[in-house]
Amino acid sequence: MLSILKTEVLPPKSCGLATEPGSMSQRSCVYFGARYVLGPIREAIHLVHGAVGCSYYGKMVRGTPAPVWTTDMEEDDVIFGGREKLKKALIEAFRLKPEAKGAFVYITCVSGLIGEDVTTVAEEVTQITGKTIKVVSCPGFSGFSQSKGHDLSYNLIFELIKPVKKPKEPVVNLVGEYNVGGETQVIKELLEKLGIKVHVSLTGEATWSQIETMSRAHLNLMFCGATAENFCRKMKESFSIPFMKVSFYGLKSTAASLRKIGDFFEIPEYRVEKVIEEGEKWALSNIFPWRKVFYGKKALIVLGTYRLGPQGKMLKELGLEVVAAASIFGRIDDHVEAYSITSRVTDNPGDYEVEKALTLLKPDIVLTNARDQWRPIKFGIPVLSFPQPKERGPYAGYKGMVNFARDLHRCLNAPVWRLLKSEF
Repeated sequence: MLSILKTEVLPPKSCGLATEPGSMSQRSCVYFGARYVLGPIREAIHLVHGAVGCSYYGKMVRGTPAPVWTTDMEEDDVIFGGREKLKKALIEAFRLKPEAKGAFVYITCVSGLIGEDVTTVAEEVTQITGKTIKVVSCPGFSGFSQSKGHDLSYNLIFELIKPVKKPKEPVVNLVGEYNVGGETQVIKELLEKLGIKVHVSLTGEATWSQIETMSRAHLNLMFCGATAENFCRKMKESFSIPFMKVSFYGLKSTAASLRKIGDFFEIPEYRVEKVIEEGEKWALSNIFPWRKVFYGKKALIVLGTYRLGPQGKMLKELGLEVVAAASIFGRIDDHVEAYSITSRVTDNPGDYEVEKALTLLKPDIVLTNARDQWRPIKFGIPVLSFPQPKERGPYAGYKGMVNFARDLHRCLNAPVWRLLKSEF
């Protein structure tokens, strides 16, 4: 059998580069990145000043409906401007939803191309309604991936935070935690066993009011560094709130994170270890019957940068080999973590590169996003797609590890793959 050189499959690329011309990238636009962060925030009006297609594109965030309004800009609005249309839409939205604390107005490609003065309209409506309106300048063409939308959204969120008094009991914020499949609740339950309260999950389970009072926390727990690290640093500088990187994906990472948090709040060691012991015992007893299916299996990961290392470590804990990992929009820190699970790590692979990896590496399963799941399926390879819907449940914590193992077992053992292999 010929050996496969590391450079032949998914050649390494530097992080933060624009997509090569002609490449079919799985990246999204800046507007989608903004919706990814801001979309779940409640007590707010979300209004897209652009074509109706943009609001349709942003109405689902991580598989969950996220209400959004639109001005439905058309040809006349492009020629003559849509300022009055936007003003009327905002006033009507506040009339229909008087409980809203404020609004996010998204500038997309159409309003961005004609240079619509959205900021002035927002100021006029604020004077009329007394509501805060944040203008999200996120035309899709203003950056080469959704990561710019993440950054500008966190900058706007930071502007909402007010200084408030801290409570006596330990309180944390979950920053860069997006409540995929209900993961926030699992993390909350684990922290509550240590006597720690969660103020807000940013932005998976957040309200406008909770964001305004985020400075009451004693510690920020940073989950996705790619989207949240700059925000955490700004909170440390402005409100003296320290932060630490944590992960609740996998048994080892969950235990390490609980110990770090326990040390910070000086929680007795026996109390932390009890939570870990009980969780691991329960999870391992549930996973054990499936382990024999996982040993010797190979996995390929093509996901957002935050999930590369954590999901790869979960696979290794279950006995799978990670043959390669590719991010959609990478960050050096996350790639360094990914190198601990595989020697093949790259960013933003094109169609040809992914197909070559599927052909030469012959993975038994692929972990990828919903947009790119069909390519491996056409190759007859099982796929576990992300973000997972709520029916599949969370993948964080001990409950999440069991759910993850269950779904891997289900995908690998699905009868359809045996039929395909027998046919071809």
